[in-house]
Amino acid sequence: MSDNMKDNEFEIESRVYEVSDEESTIFSAPELHRDKVKKGAKLKKIILSVVALAVVVAIAVTVAVTVPPLLDDSNTSSTDEINPPIVDSAVYEGVNRVVLKRSDTEIEYKIIEREKETQDDSGNTTTKLVKEWALADIDPSLTDYTNIDNTVNSYMEQHYTKKVSDNKNDGNDYGFDKPIYQVDFYKEGSDSVHLSLIIGGENPAKTGRYATTSNDDAVYYIAGISEFYHYQKVKTDFVDPESIPAIAKEQDYSDDNFTEGQLVMCNKLVVSGNAVGDTYVIESQESDKVTTFTSYQVTSPTNRPANDENVGNIVALFSYGIESTGCYSYTVTDQDIKEFGLDKPDFDVTIYVGNIKRSFKATRQSDGNYAVYYEGNKTIMMVPASSLAPAAYERGDLFNALLFIENITNAESITFQSGAESIVFDITTEYDEEADTNRLVKIEIGGKELKKENFQSFYQYLISIKAQSYDEHDTSALTPDTTIVVKHKDGSPSTTVKYFKITNARYQMEVNGVKMGLISSSEHSRIMKYARNTAADKDYNAR
Repeated sequence: MSDNMKDNEFEIESRVYEVSDEESTIFSAPELHRDKVKKGAKLKKIILSVVALAVVVAIAVTVAVTVPPLLDDSNTSSTDEINPPIVDSAVYEGVNRVVLKRSDTEIEYKIIEREKETQDDSGNTTTKLVKEWALADIDPSLTDYTNIDNTVNSYMEQHYTKKVSDNKNDGNDYGFDKPIYQVDFYKEGSDSVHLSLIIGGENPAKTGRYATTSNDDAVYYIAGISEFYHYQKVKTDFVDPESIPAIAKEQDYSDDNFTEGQLVMCNKLVVSGNAVGDTYVIESQESDKVTTFTSYQVTSPTNRPANDENVGNIVALFSYGIESTGCYSYTVTDQDIKEFGLDKPDFDVTIYVGNIKRSFKATRQSDGNYAVYYEGNKTIMMVPASSLAPAAYERGDLFNALLFIENITNAESITFQSGAESIVFDITTEYDEEADTNRLVKIEIGGKELKKENFQSFYQYLISIKAQSYDEHDTSALTPDTTIVVKHKDGSPSTTVKYFKITNARYQMEVNGVKMGLISSSEHSRIMKYARNTAADKDYNAR
């Protein structure tokens, strides 16, 4: 295990140590038999029991002399009320430095002095100098003192399940020559090891390990895997978690961006990274009930409606903040940034709200979490993938799946053209003050009024066609099979939609020259068919 990886999730440790269920001893009261027994029969049972006991004792003595002691000490004595500590606490008085040694690393802890604020029952705050355990080579302000304190104390308070032998050189292999863990304790003012706690090999049943100390010949058995959790920690397990802070409402921020003080909208997002493959600028649109369907628009490198839901999920990362569960590095040098792939991040986002700008980068690591960095970070944060789902978005996730979004009530006419065939629908609308929107009044072709319900149903179908994919094909040498032109009553430039045949199964759709995506050939063939039905005053999908 390296310092940059860990097997266990970060947690604040408690000093309460529990014996696992498998080590517990359960005492149950014997069943009381009230049946009367004849004296003769009772005497006979007693005699037989004495004879049987004598035989068992004789066999046990013989086995004890001829068979060496077994090393499987997974079963504890039922008379043990509590597992005692291997070393008495008094032995650790004056210890101010502790070194954990493993095959993969060493972690050194030391006592430091720091100022600590405390509050009394009345809420008065006082500052006093206290001594705390800290990592020897890490800025203490980056770590969680409680976590480190509990870890060091777990070494000092190591309990054992059973004493196996009074002589660790009794000929049995306890694995002390190559210990899995060794903890060296140093007293203040001395460079010599005061005491070493040595954790050796597993017992044959692999339910625990053997332990001893440097000033004790006894061999102890420690049951359970959870007993060694503190020995498996790496330095980054002791981080005091940072978080990407939420954007809070301030007086000079637009109220449109907040609801009850919570960020719900932004002015602009810039999203890039390995997943999306380019740099996309997404901007909020002015709220207009007449012309606007979506809250956000992708404005670069293409111009198309954005996926409001997914954009909202990105904004939410700044609405609530993102708390880390650990860290990958206590430093944020250029080398660290490169080591964790943050120089070429999977996800790079910048948000603009009012006059504030926030950004962060994230790259997926081999353990499934994200390494996260933003300007001002003191560490490279570890964030679970579940807390950072938008980091996996691809370019298509930023786009609205609906390829053609135009409000019919802002249209003056819509023309459908395929080859020499042309169908022109003239649209009349009027403004409804109560609804604050335009209302469809009538649909005509060449002065003949049509059933507006048929046209509305057809138009609803037209704007509900979704992309099969967001692939882009070169159409410069192709002629469109179908073209739709929407003229706007407000005088804004017309919208032109073209459909190019790419394969027998797929058509490329372009809106004002922007490649929006591919639709199926069957969807394309319905467009002119439904336009003809509607123009003939039939139900749009009539056969």
